[in-house]
Amino acid sequence: MRPMLLLAGLIMALLAAAAPAQLPVPVDIPDLNTDRLGDRLRDQVQESDRSLQRVRRDALTQLLRANPQRLERGPGRTVILRSQITALAPSGDSLAQILAAGFSIRSRRELPGLGVYTLILNAPDSLSTRRALDLVRRIDPGGVYDFNHIYSRSGQGGAGTGLTGAAARGESDDYRIGLIDTGVDTQHPDLAAEDIITRAFEGQAYSPAAHGTGIASLLVGRAERFGAVLPSATLHSADVYGGDPVGGSVASLLGALGWMAEEEVGVINISLVGPDNAVLARIVELMVGRGHILVAAVGNDGPAAAPLYPAAYPGVVGVTGVNARGRILPEACRGDHVDIAAPGIRQSAARPGGGESSVRGTSFAAPYVAGLLAAQLAHPDPEAAAHAIAVLFASADDQGPRGRDRIYGAGVVGLAELSAAETALR
Repeated sequence: MRPMLLLAGLIMALLAAAAPAQLPVPVDIPDLNTDRLGDRLRDQVQESDRSLQRVRRDALTQLLRANPQRLERGPGRTVILRSQITALAPSGDSLAQILAAGFSIRSRRELPGLGVYTLILNAPDSLSTRRALDLVRRIDPGGVYDFNHIYSRSGQGGAGTGLTGAAARGESDDYRIGLIDTGVDTQHPDLAAEDIITRAFEGQAYSPAAHGTGIASLLVGRAERFGAVLPSATLHSADVYGGDPVGGSVASLLGALGWMAEEEVGVINISLVGPDNAVLARIVELMVGRGHILVAAVGNDGPAAAPLYPAAYPGVVGVTGVNARGRILPEACRGDHVDIAAPGIRQSAARPGGGESSVRGTSFAAPYVAGLLAAQLAHPDPEAAAHAIAVLFASADDQGPRGRDRIYGAGVVGLAELSAAETALR
């Protein structure tokens, strides 16, 4: 994985720097087959892109093969929970017709903060999951239904100790921020003193894991080497995995968003990626309209990858990652949904059981942006949210093509803090 990323970065750097101006060429130098060289470089870049996209897909494929009774392949190489359909508040008449067609209610979850509820329906044994979704949509064409998709983490940990991409910003006891991810090790020495409110949304067990613990330390951890954006802020941590190998379903994500709405958490960090889902899209729309700021990692499937969600939904702040010099990570996704960039490499993050690990990816860029916004928005407020986002975008250091672009969005934040953190630790 790492050699391929380095190769991709080198190739892209060569392409970006190729012939900024034409230099005079002596007549006695033989012609070079630049077309063939360009073709080879483009082929290598495309192959690197395909390799980056395969990393997450291969992980989902292994998950699918290990759990064939519970999972199956959905459209577009997605992974879905077998025989389960997600529904958003169907009317009484529509639900009665659906139940009469052989469906049953697996679970119902109220989202009181949003004034709606969601259902997970069990499909009839006689129908495949795809045919079941088609049927409920025919029964209730005006309703909102989709598969129960699986979402994956958008970043990776590594060995050794690195440096953080954000500098500590002083005590912040009055601030609140949400985290939807794996569980967090609340007993970690650098998190144990913090005010962390936990809740499980996949089963009954709240299960600490590396991904959520690392991101929590970048949000509210006390150690200077983490350089958390909002040390000692109140963290609302929603575990949507619960230690279940097939955790991370859209049903759990919906429940976590509903809890954040109920608790009036203004800014929510979501470093998970997956496919477009009609029910999730509608809940995100309700959250944004209510004045919450959702900050989401754009993903690490490579420059040529299709948009990943929830970062690609309208109104969500999509965050990409850069290195210590402000250069985009080779694995970072690109597109119109990229809103802003922050350091996503050479960070030191807490790991379960104590100690820390280096981390990399857009997952670990998102907390810096979420923390800056949370310092401006304690509770949902549409006007205040729009103002906070506009101010943050205006403060970003423009990189890449002039103005907003598909690589860096509005620009990069956090590089000065990264440099300060590196200097302090030397």
